[in-house]
Amino acid sequence: MTKSTNEPSGDVAQWSESSEDSRIAHYPETFLSFALPHRAPVMRTSGGEKTDIPSISWERHNGNHSLTMTAGIITTVDRDGTPQTERLVPYGKYSRILLHYLCTEAVKAGGPHISLATSYKGFLRDLGIPWSSRNAREVERQLRALLALTLQSTTVSTDADGDHLVHTINCVVGEEVTIAFSPDGNLNERKSQLVLSQRFYDQVVQRYPIPHGRHRWEQLVSLTKSPLTLDIFLWLKHRLYQVEQGVPTRAVISWEALAGQFGADTSVKAFRKKFIDAAREIAEVDPNLIARVERIDQRGTGRLVRGIRLHSAREIGTGYKTLAD
Repeated sequence: MTKSTNEPSGDVAQWSESSEDSRIAHYPETFLSFALPHRAPVMRTSGGEKTDIPSISWERHNGNHSLTMTAGIITTVDRDGTPQTERLVPYGKYSRILLHYLCTEAVKAGGPHISLATSYKGFLRDLGIPWSSRNAREVERQLRALLALTLQSTTVSTDADGDHLVHTINCVVGEEVTIAFSPDGNLNERKSQLVLSQRFYDQVVQRYPIPHGRHRWEQLVSLTKSPLTLDIFLWLKHRLYQVEQGVPTRAVISWEALAGQFGADTSVKAFRKKFIDAAREIAEVDPNLIARVERIDQRGTGRLVRGIRLHSAREIGTGYKTLAD
């Protein structure tokens, strides 16, 4: 799968979490460089106006890389046992929590086969989602949508001869999915199985898993309703770790670049406000993380925010303005 620029080698063995939380979780780097949609995507007119027609694809760009996500057909069963089918691009907070769970469990298992909790309530508890029948139905819907998703990763480059190269990799997330829940909410573990596709496991999960401690992640999941907040938290954990390791990074990361990466289906100005609001939420559970993110202002008519700059831990408190200020 596509890997963004300025990334580490993928060897997570040298990464260590602070002593306050030895439980390590993982999230696929691919979905930090190319975020899932925040809400259900819709079609647009030729003039760029939104419609009410659901879109079955979602495309994000990062430098010379792009990732296209195409919805598969999913089947859910309503309360009277009637099957319902739809095509859905996974979106929102639950899709990220599920992706976090799948990646963590696959890394822990050392393979694409994932075991589920023995009850629906236990499964939601593992995810950090409060139990309700409504939550349970939406979690199952997003889980099935995520596993049915097809990814197309494209890289455009120029070789030494001046020829333009377009390299594409395709994969589906889930290879085999059987989820059996009884009417009383118990999950039949013997009948249920969840298997990621080998290509997704090899190219996305195993190749670039981003490690982090679970404690603050769980705090943030319970605090925020915003999928963007979860994306930014994981991305900053990853990028600021790179800064500590001496990996080169851009002097200023523009709002335009961040909006393209994080899947904002809105104006850059509106995205900037949402990003800053998300950073303030993150600061409630991990203030030192946001203390390392400088807010860059451009002087002119008023004060126009241009982007952010990342700092090492030793630079905290050296006089720059942070996103939480």
